[in-house]
Amino acid sequence: MSLTEKSVPNVALYVDDFLLYTHVWIYRQVSDPVTNVKTVLCHLRTEEITFPFPRCVTIDSHVKIKEYIKGRFWFLFKYLSPRLSKKSVAAFTQELEEQQINLVHAHFGTNGVMIAPVCERLNIPLVVTFHGFDISSAVFRWPAYKKKLNELFHQITYAIAISEEMAERLLEIGCPKEKIRVSYLGVPLDDFPFIKRSAEKAPLVFLHAGRLTAKKGVSDLVKAFSQAFETTEQAELWIAGDGEEKSQVEKMIRTCNATGKVKLLGRLSDEELRKIRNQADVFIINCRTDAAGTKEGLPISILEACATGMPVISTFHAGIPEAILQNHTGILVPEFDQAALALAMRKMLDPVHRTEMGVRANEYMKEKFALEECNKKLRLLYNEALIN
Repeated sequence: MSLTEKSVPNVALYVDDFLLYTHVWIYRQVSDPVTNVKTVLCHLRTEEITFPFPRCVTIDSHVKIKEYIKGRFWFLFKYLSPRLSKKSVAAFTQELEEQQINLVHAHFGTNGVMIAPVCERLNIPLVVTFHGFDISSAVFRWPAYKKKLNELFHQITYAIAISEEMAERLLEIGCPKEKIRVSYLGVPLDDFPFIKRSAEKAPLVFLHAGRLTAKKGVSDLVKAFSQAFETTEQAELWIAGDGEEKSQVEKMIRTCNATGKVKLLGRLSDEELRKIRNQADVFIINCRTDAAGTKEGLPISILEACATGMPVISTFHAGIPEAILQNHTGILVPEFDQAALALAMRKMLDPVHRTEMGVRANEYMKEKFALEECNKKLRLLYNEALIN
């Protein structure tokens, strides 16, 4: 391969599952021609209709079951080093060579440590995007992963953080500063056009969209909402999503006698979510560090809501303050502060303040989180990785 060919990134993506429906932000990168992703290496192919891709090598589909068992009973496996099977190594090696791949991009540090030996053996540069749990709870709960992560930091060309806050976290756990790059996840603005919402609408509709997990704090969100509003004439809370804490959320709705005020919508298709988002007035997501120490990165749902002109209520958590400008495009409150969360919701009853924040939120997304520009910056990182 000539020097000129080497300077053009022929990229392979590596993830364990291509692709979880909540990981649309990965698809927005790999499906953009500017990133020049030639092939996907994975262990499970899901959501093929939603996320089509012309070339995908799937090996060891049963690995998902193994990973679930390891995640559920992590204390039994925490000293076992993560590694690919011989079958996976052989198949991925063959694909990388046949497709003349000269750069591998892995999403999540847990995947980075798996594919790293293959890249090292083939002398292919590796970049890894970190997203949250992979540099928070996983580091402290899984000693073998932590050891491999330290090795990964020395091998990879770039450690990509999806926020400045995450870049600081990478630095704190030992990643060399010169290898850290920030690359925001972008929003396709054409798919999330600005919606002019009525300032005098009643009831006021708050929307949560995201998995029902501990780090989203949905049960406490229901409780705070019930404390903030007494009747359905004032406000409603719509909850879109599914997850392991669904039963706790349902129980909290009953406990708060909020069946009429809180609507549990379940998992929605993109089109269904678009319609719901366009009808809602305020986006709200109660992010926090969970009991295992797991943190968010920067939820894409926040960026999508802002793009449509919705003000956002969330928390001072992870990279969220980089997307929500306090009292300018939304309101942020401390994690686990029920009173502050309820007060923030009450403040959204002011129609002028609410609609002005929504307009500014849309403008800020255009300025900093437009997908086209974010992907161009990612391509520049790929280019730099090849000549590093």
